Amino acid sequence: MNTKLKNILLCHASGMGIKGISSAFDISRNTVRRYVRMYQDSGIPAEKLPSLSDARLQELFAIPGARERKPSERQVRLEALLPDYAARLSRKGMTVKKLYEEYHAGHPDGYLKASFGMKLRQFMLQTNAIGHVEHRAGDQMYIDFAGDRLEIVDEATAGIRKVEVFVAILPCSHYTYCEAVCTQKKEDLIKACENAIRFYGGAPCAIVPDNLKSAVTRSGRDEPVINPDFESFAEHYGCAVVPARVRHPKDKALVENAVKLMYRSVYVDLEGQIFHNLESLNEAILRSLEKFNARNLTRRKESRRQLFEAVERDNLRPLPANRYQMRQRAVATVQRNSYVTLHKHHYSVPVQYVGKRVELVYDTDTIDIFHGFTHVATHHRNDTPYEYTTKPSHNLPGRKGSCESDIAELLSRAAQIDNIVLHYLRAVIEDRRYPELAFRVCRGIMKLEKKYGQERLVSGCAAAMDARLYSVSDMVDILESGADADYLPGADADGNDRQTPSHRNIRGKEYFAASIKLSANNNEQHGNEQ
Repeated sequence: MNTKLKNILLCHASGMGIKGISSAFDISRNTVRRYVRMYQDSGIPAEKLPSLSDARLQELFAIPGARERKPSERQVRLEALLPDYAARLSRKGMTVKKLYEEYHAGHPDGYLKASFGMKLRQFMLQTNAIGHVEHRAGDQMYIDFAGDRLEIVDEATAGIRKVEVFVAILPCSHYTYCEAVCTQKKEDLIKACENAIRFYGGAPCAIVPDNLKSAVTRSGRDEPVINPDFESFAEHYGCAVVPARVRHPKDKALVENAVKLMYRSVYVDLEGQIFHNLESLNEAILRSLEKFNARNLTRRKESRRQLFEAVERDNLRPLPANRYQMRQRAVATVQRNSYVTLHKHHYSVPVQYVGKRVELVYDTDTIDIFHGFTHVATHHRNDTPYEYTTKPSHNLPGRKGSCESDIAELLSRAAQIDNIVLHYLRAVIEDRRYPELAFRVCRGIMKLEKKYGQERLVSGCAAAMDARLYSVSDMVDILESGADADYLPGADADGNDRQTPSHRNIRGKEYFAASIKLSANNNEQHGNEQ
């Protein structure tokens, strides 16, 4: 009885309420109130309670005229066995039924199964009593990753990629934030934490993660070692990092419960929807999250949003002007194909740097490539493995990508020259059908401009269009033979004043004038001889 009384007073001193103590120790609330009142009247400090002897407790809390009830013999025997039973119950495969069978075999005249189970539960509640934790407004932000991941479907290949789900909560108002990220790596963790802080509109005093490597390099009971990059991020926002203890999930029970609530709200809202990128997925998550935070808390008249606005918003620290930028460095050699590789993804570099060592400075969004002190290139980061990110300005050997964009450029150039060239190239594309082959023929036709000029190219396209000839060789024959003469500017409908093109096989009027003159001279000389 004295041990139970001491436990009751300790629970009260730790902040546990009358109702909770009454339920845990299976005694009436009035009795608990009487003991608490007597303890308060005694003036004994809470720190001296564990050292009080049974005689002293009996003297302080004895009720005058109360009848002492001695426990029965079977109760004494069971109470002596309960500590061992409670310890063994935590082992894998052990059940209350097995413990009772063992107890009943050794004590056939003991308690029945129902009473045995009740006594064991009461003992475990008393020995594992917990206190209430008071959460101050703006003090902490709990963070965690959900165990169940969401999916993104690649629009081109229909492949499914799993993504992590980050959850954060302010424990005072229970205001919750949720976001999908690619991985649990420190880059994604820091970005998600920063988005959560920006979502709240202020920074808490401390961030409470579990012991994942992205946040905690080495866990420890007294002084855990925080990941330097995560610690730098926390300092940027004026926060401390206070990891939860290893194997103590109750240290962050609120965020554990928030993850379960996300399963029942956000996950249910997203069920059946297909997303092709993180942006669209996170937009859907935020819409569902807004409805979740707007619902009233259980047995309360306020929602999480209302409680946050009323209690917690003004207690958060103001945000710095600039977002945190975490930059990492890597060294790579430019390959023969003029690409460098980071996290199995390839990025283009100008060809003059092939074979040289370059430095990659990157964060979650961009990658800057340097050769010495020279800035070589900037790319948007892409972690899709075995794919290539290319900048057209690098002018790498060979043509990259599909033909559609290249054909569009040729058609745009043709439209600037003349609509006849544009219509002819479109006819060539329709005739060839296969884009790669059509691009090659159109490119060859457009190259003829350098040799024959724009005017001849337009007339040649017009002649080829009428003759329904759609190859480079046909165009060359037309231009070489002068078959486009009728389509040149200045040629009339009857062919008069036709401007004959120059060609080595076309003699022209000068040739015939010289021949006539030579023939006349020969005739005159022959006459003189006669």
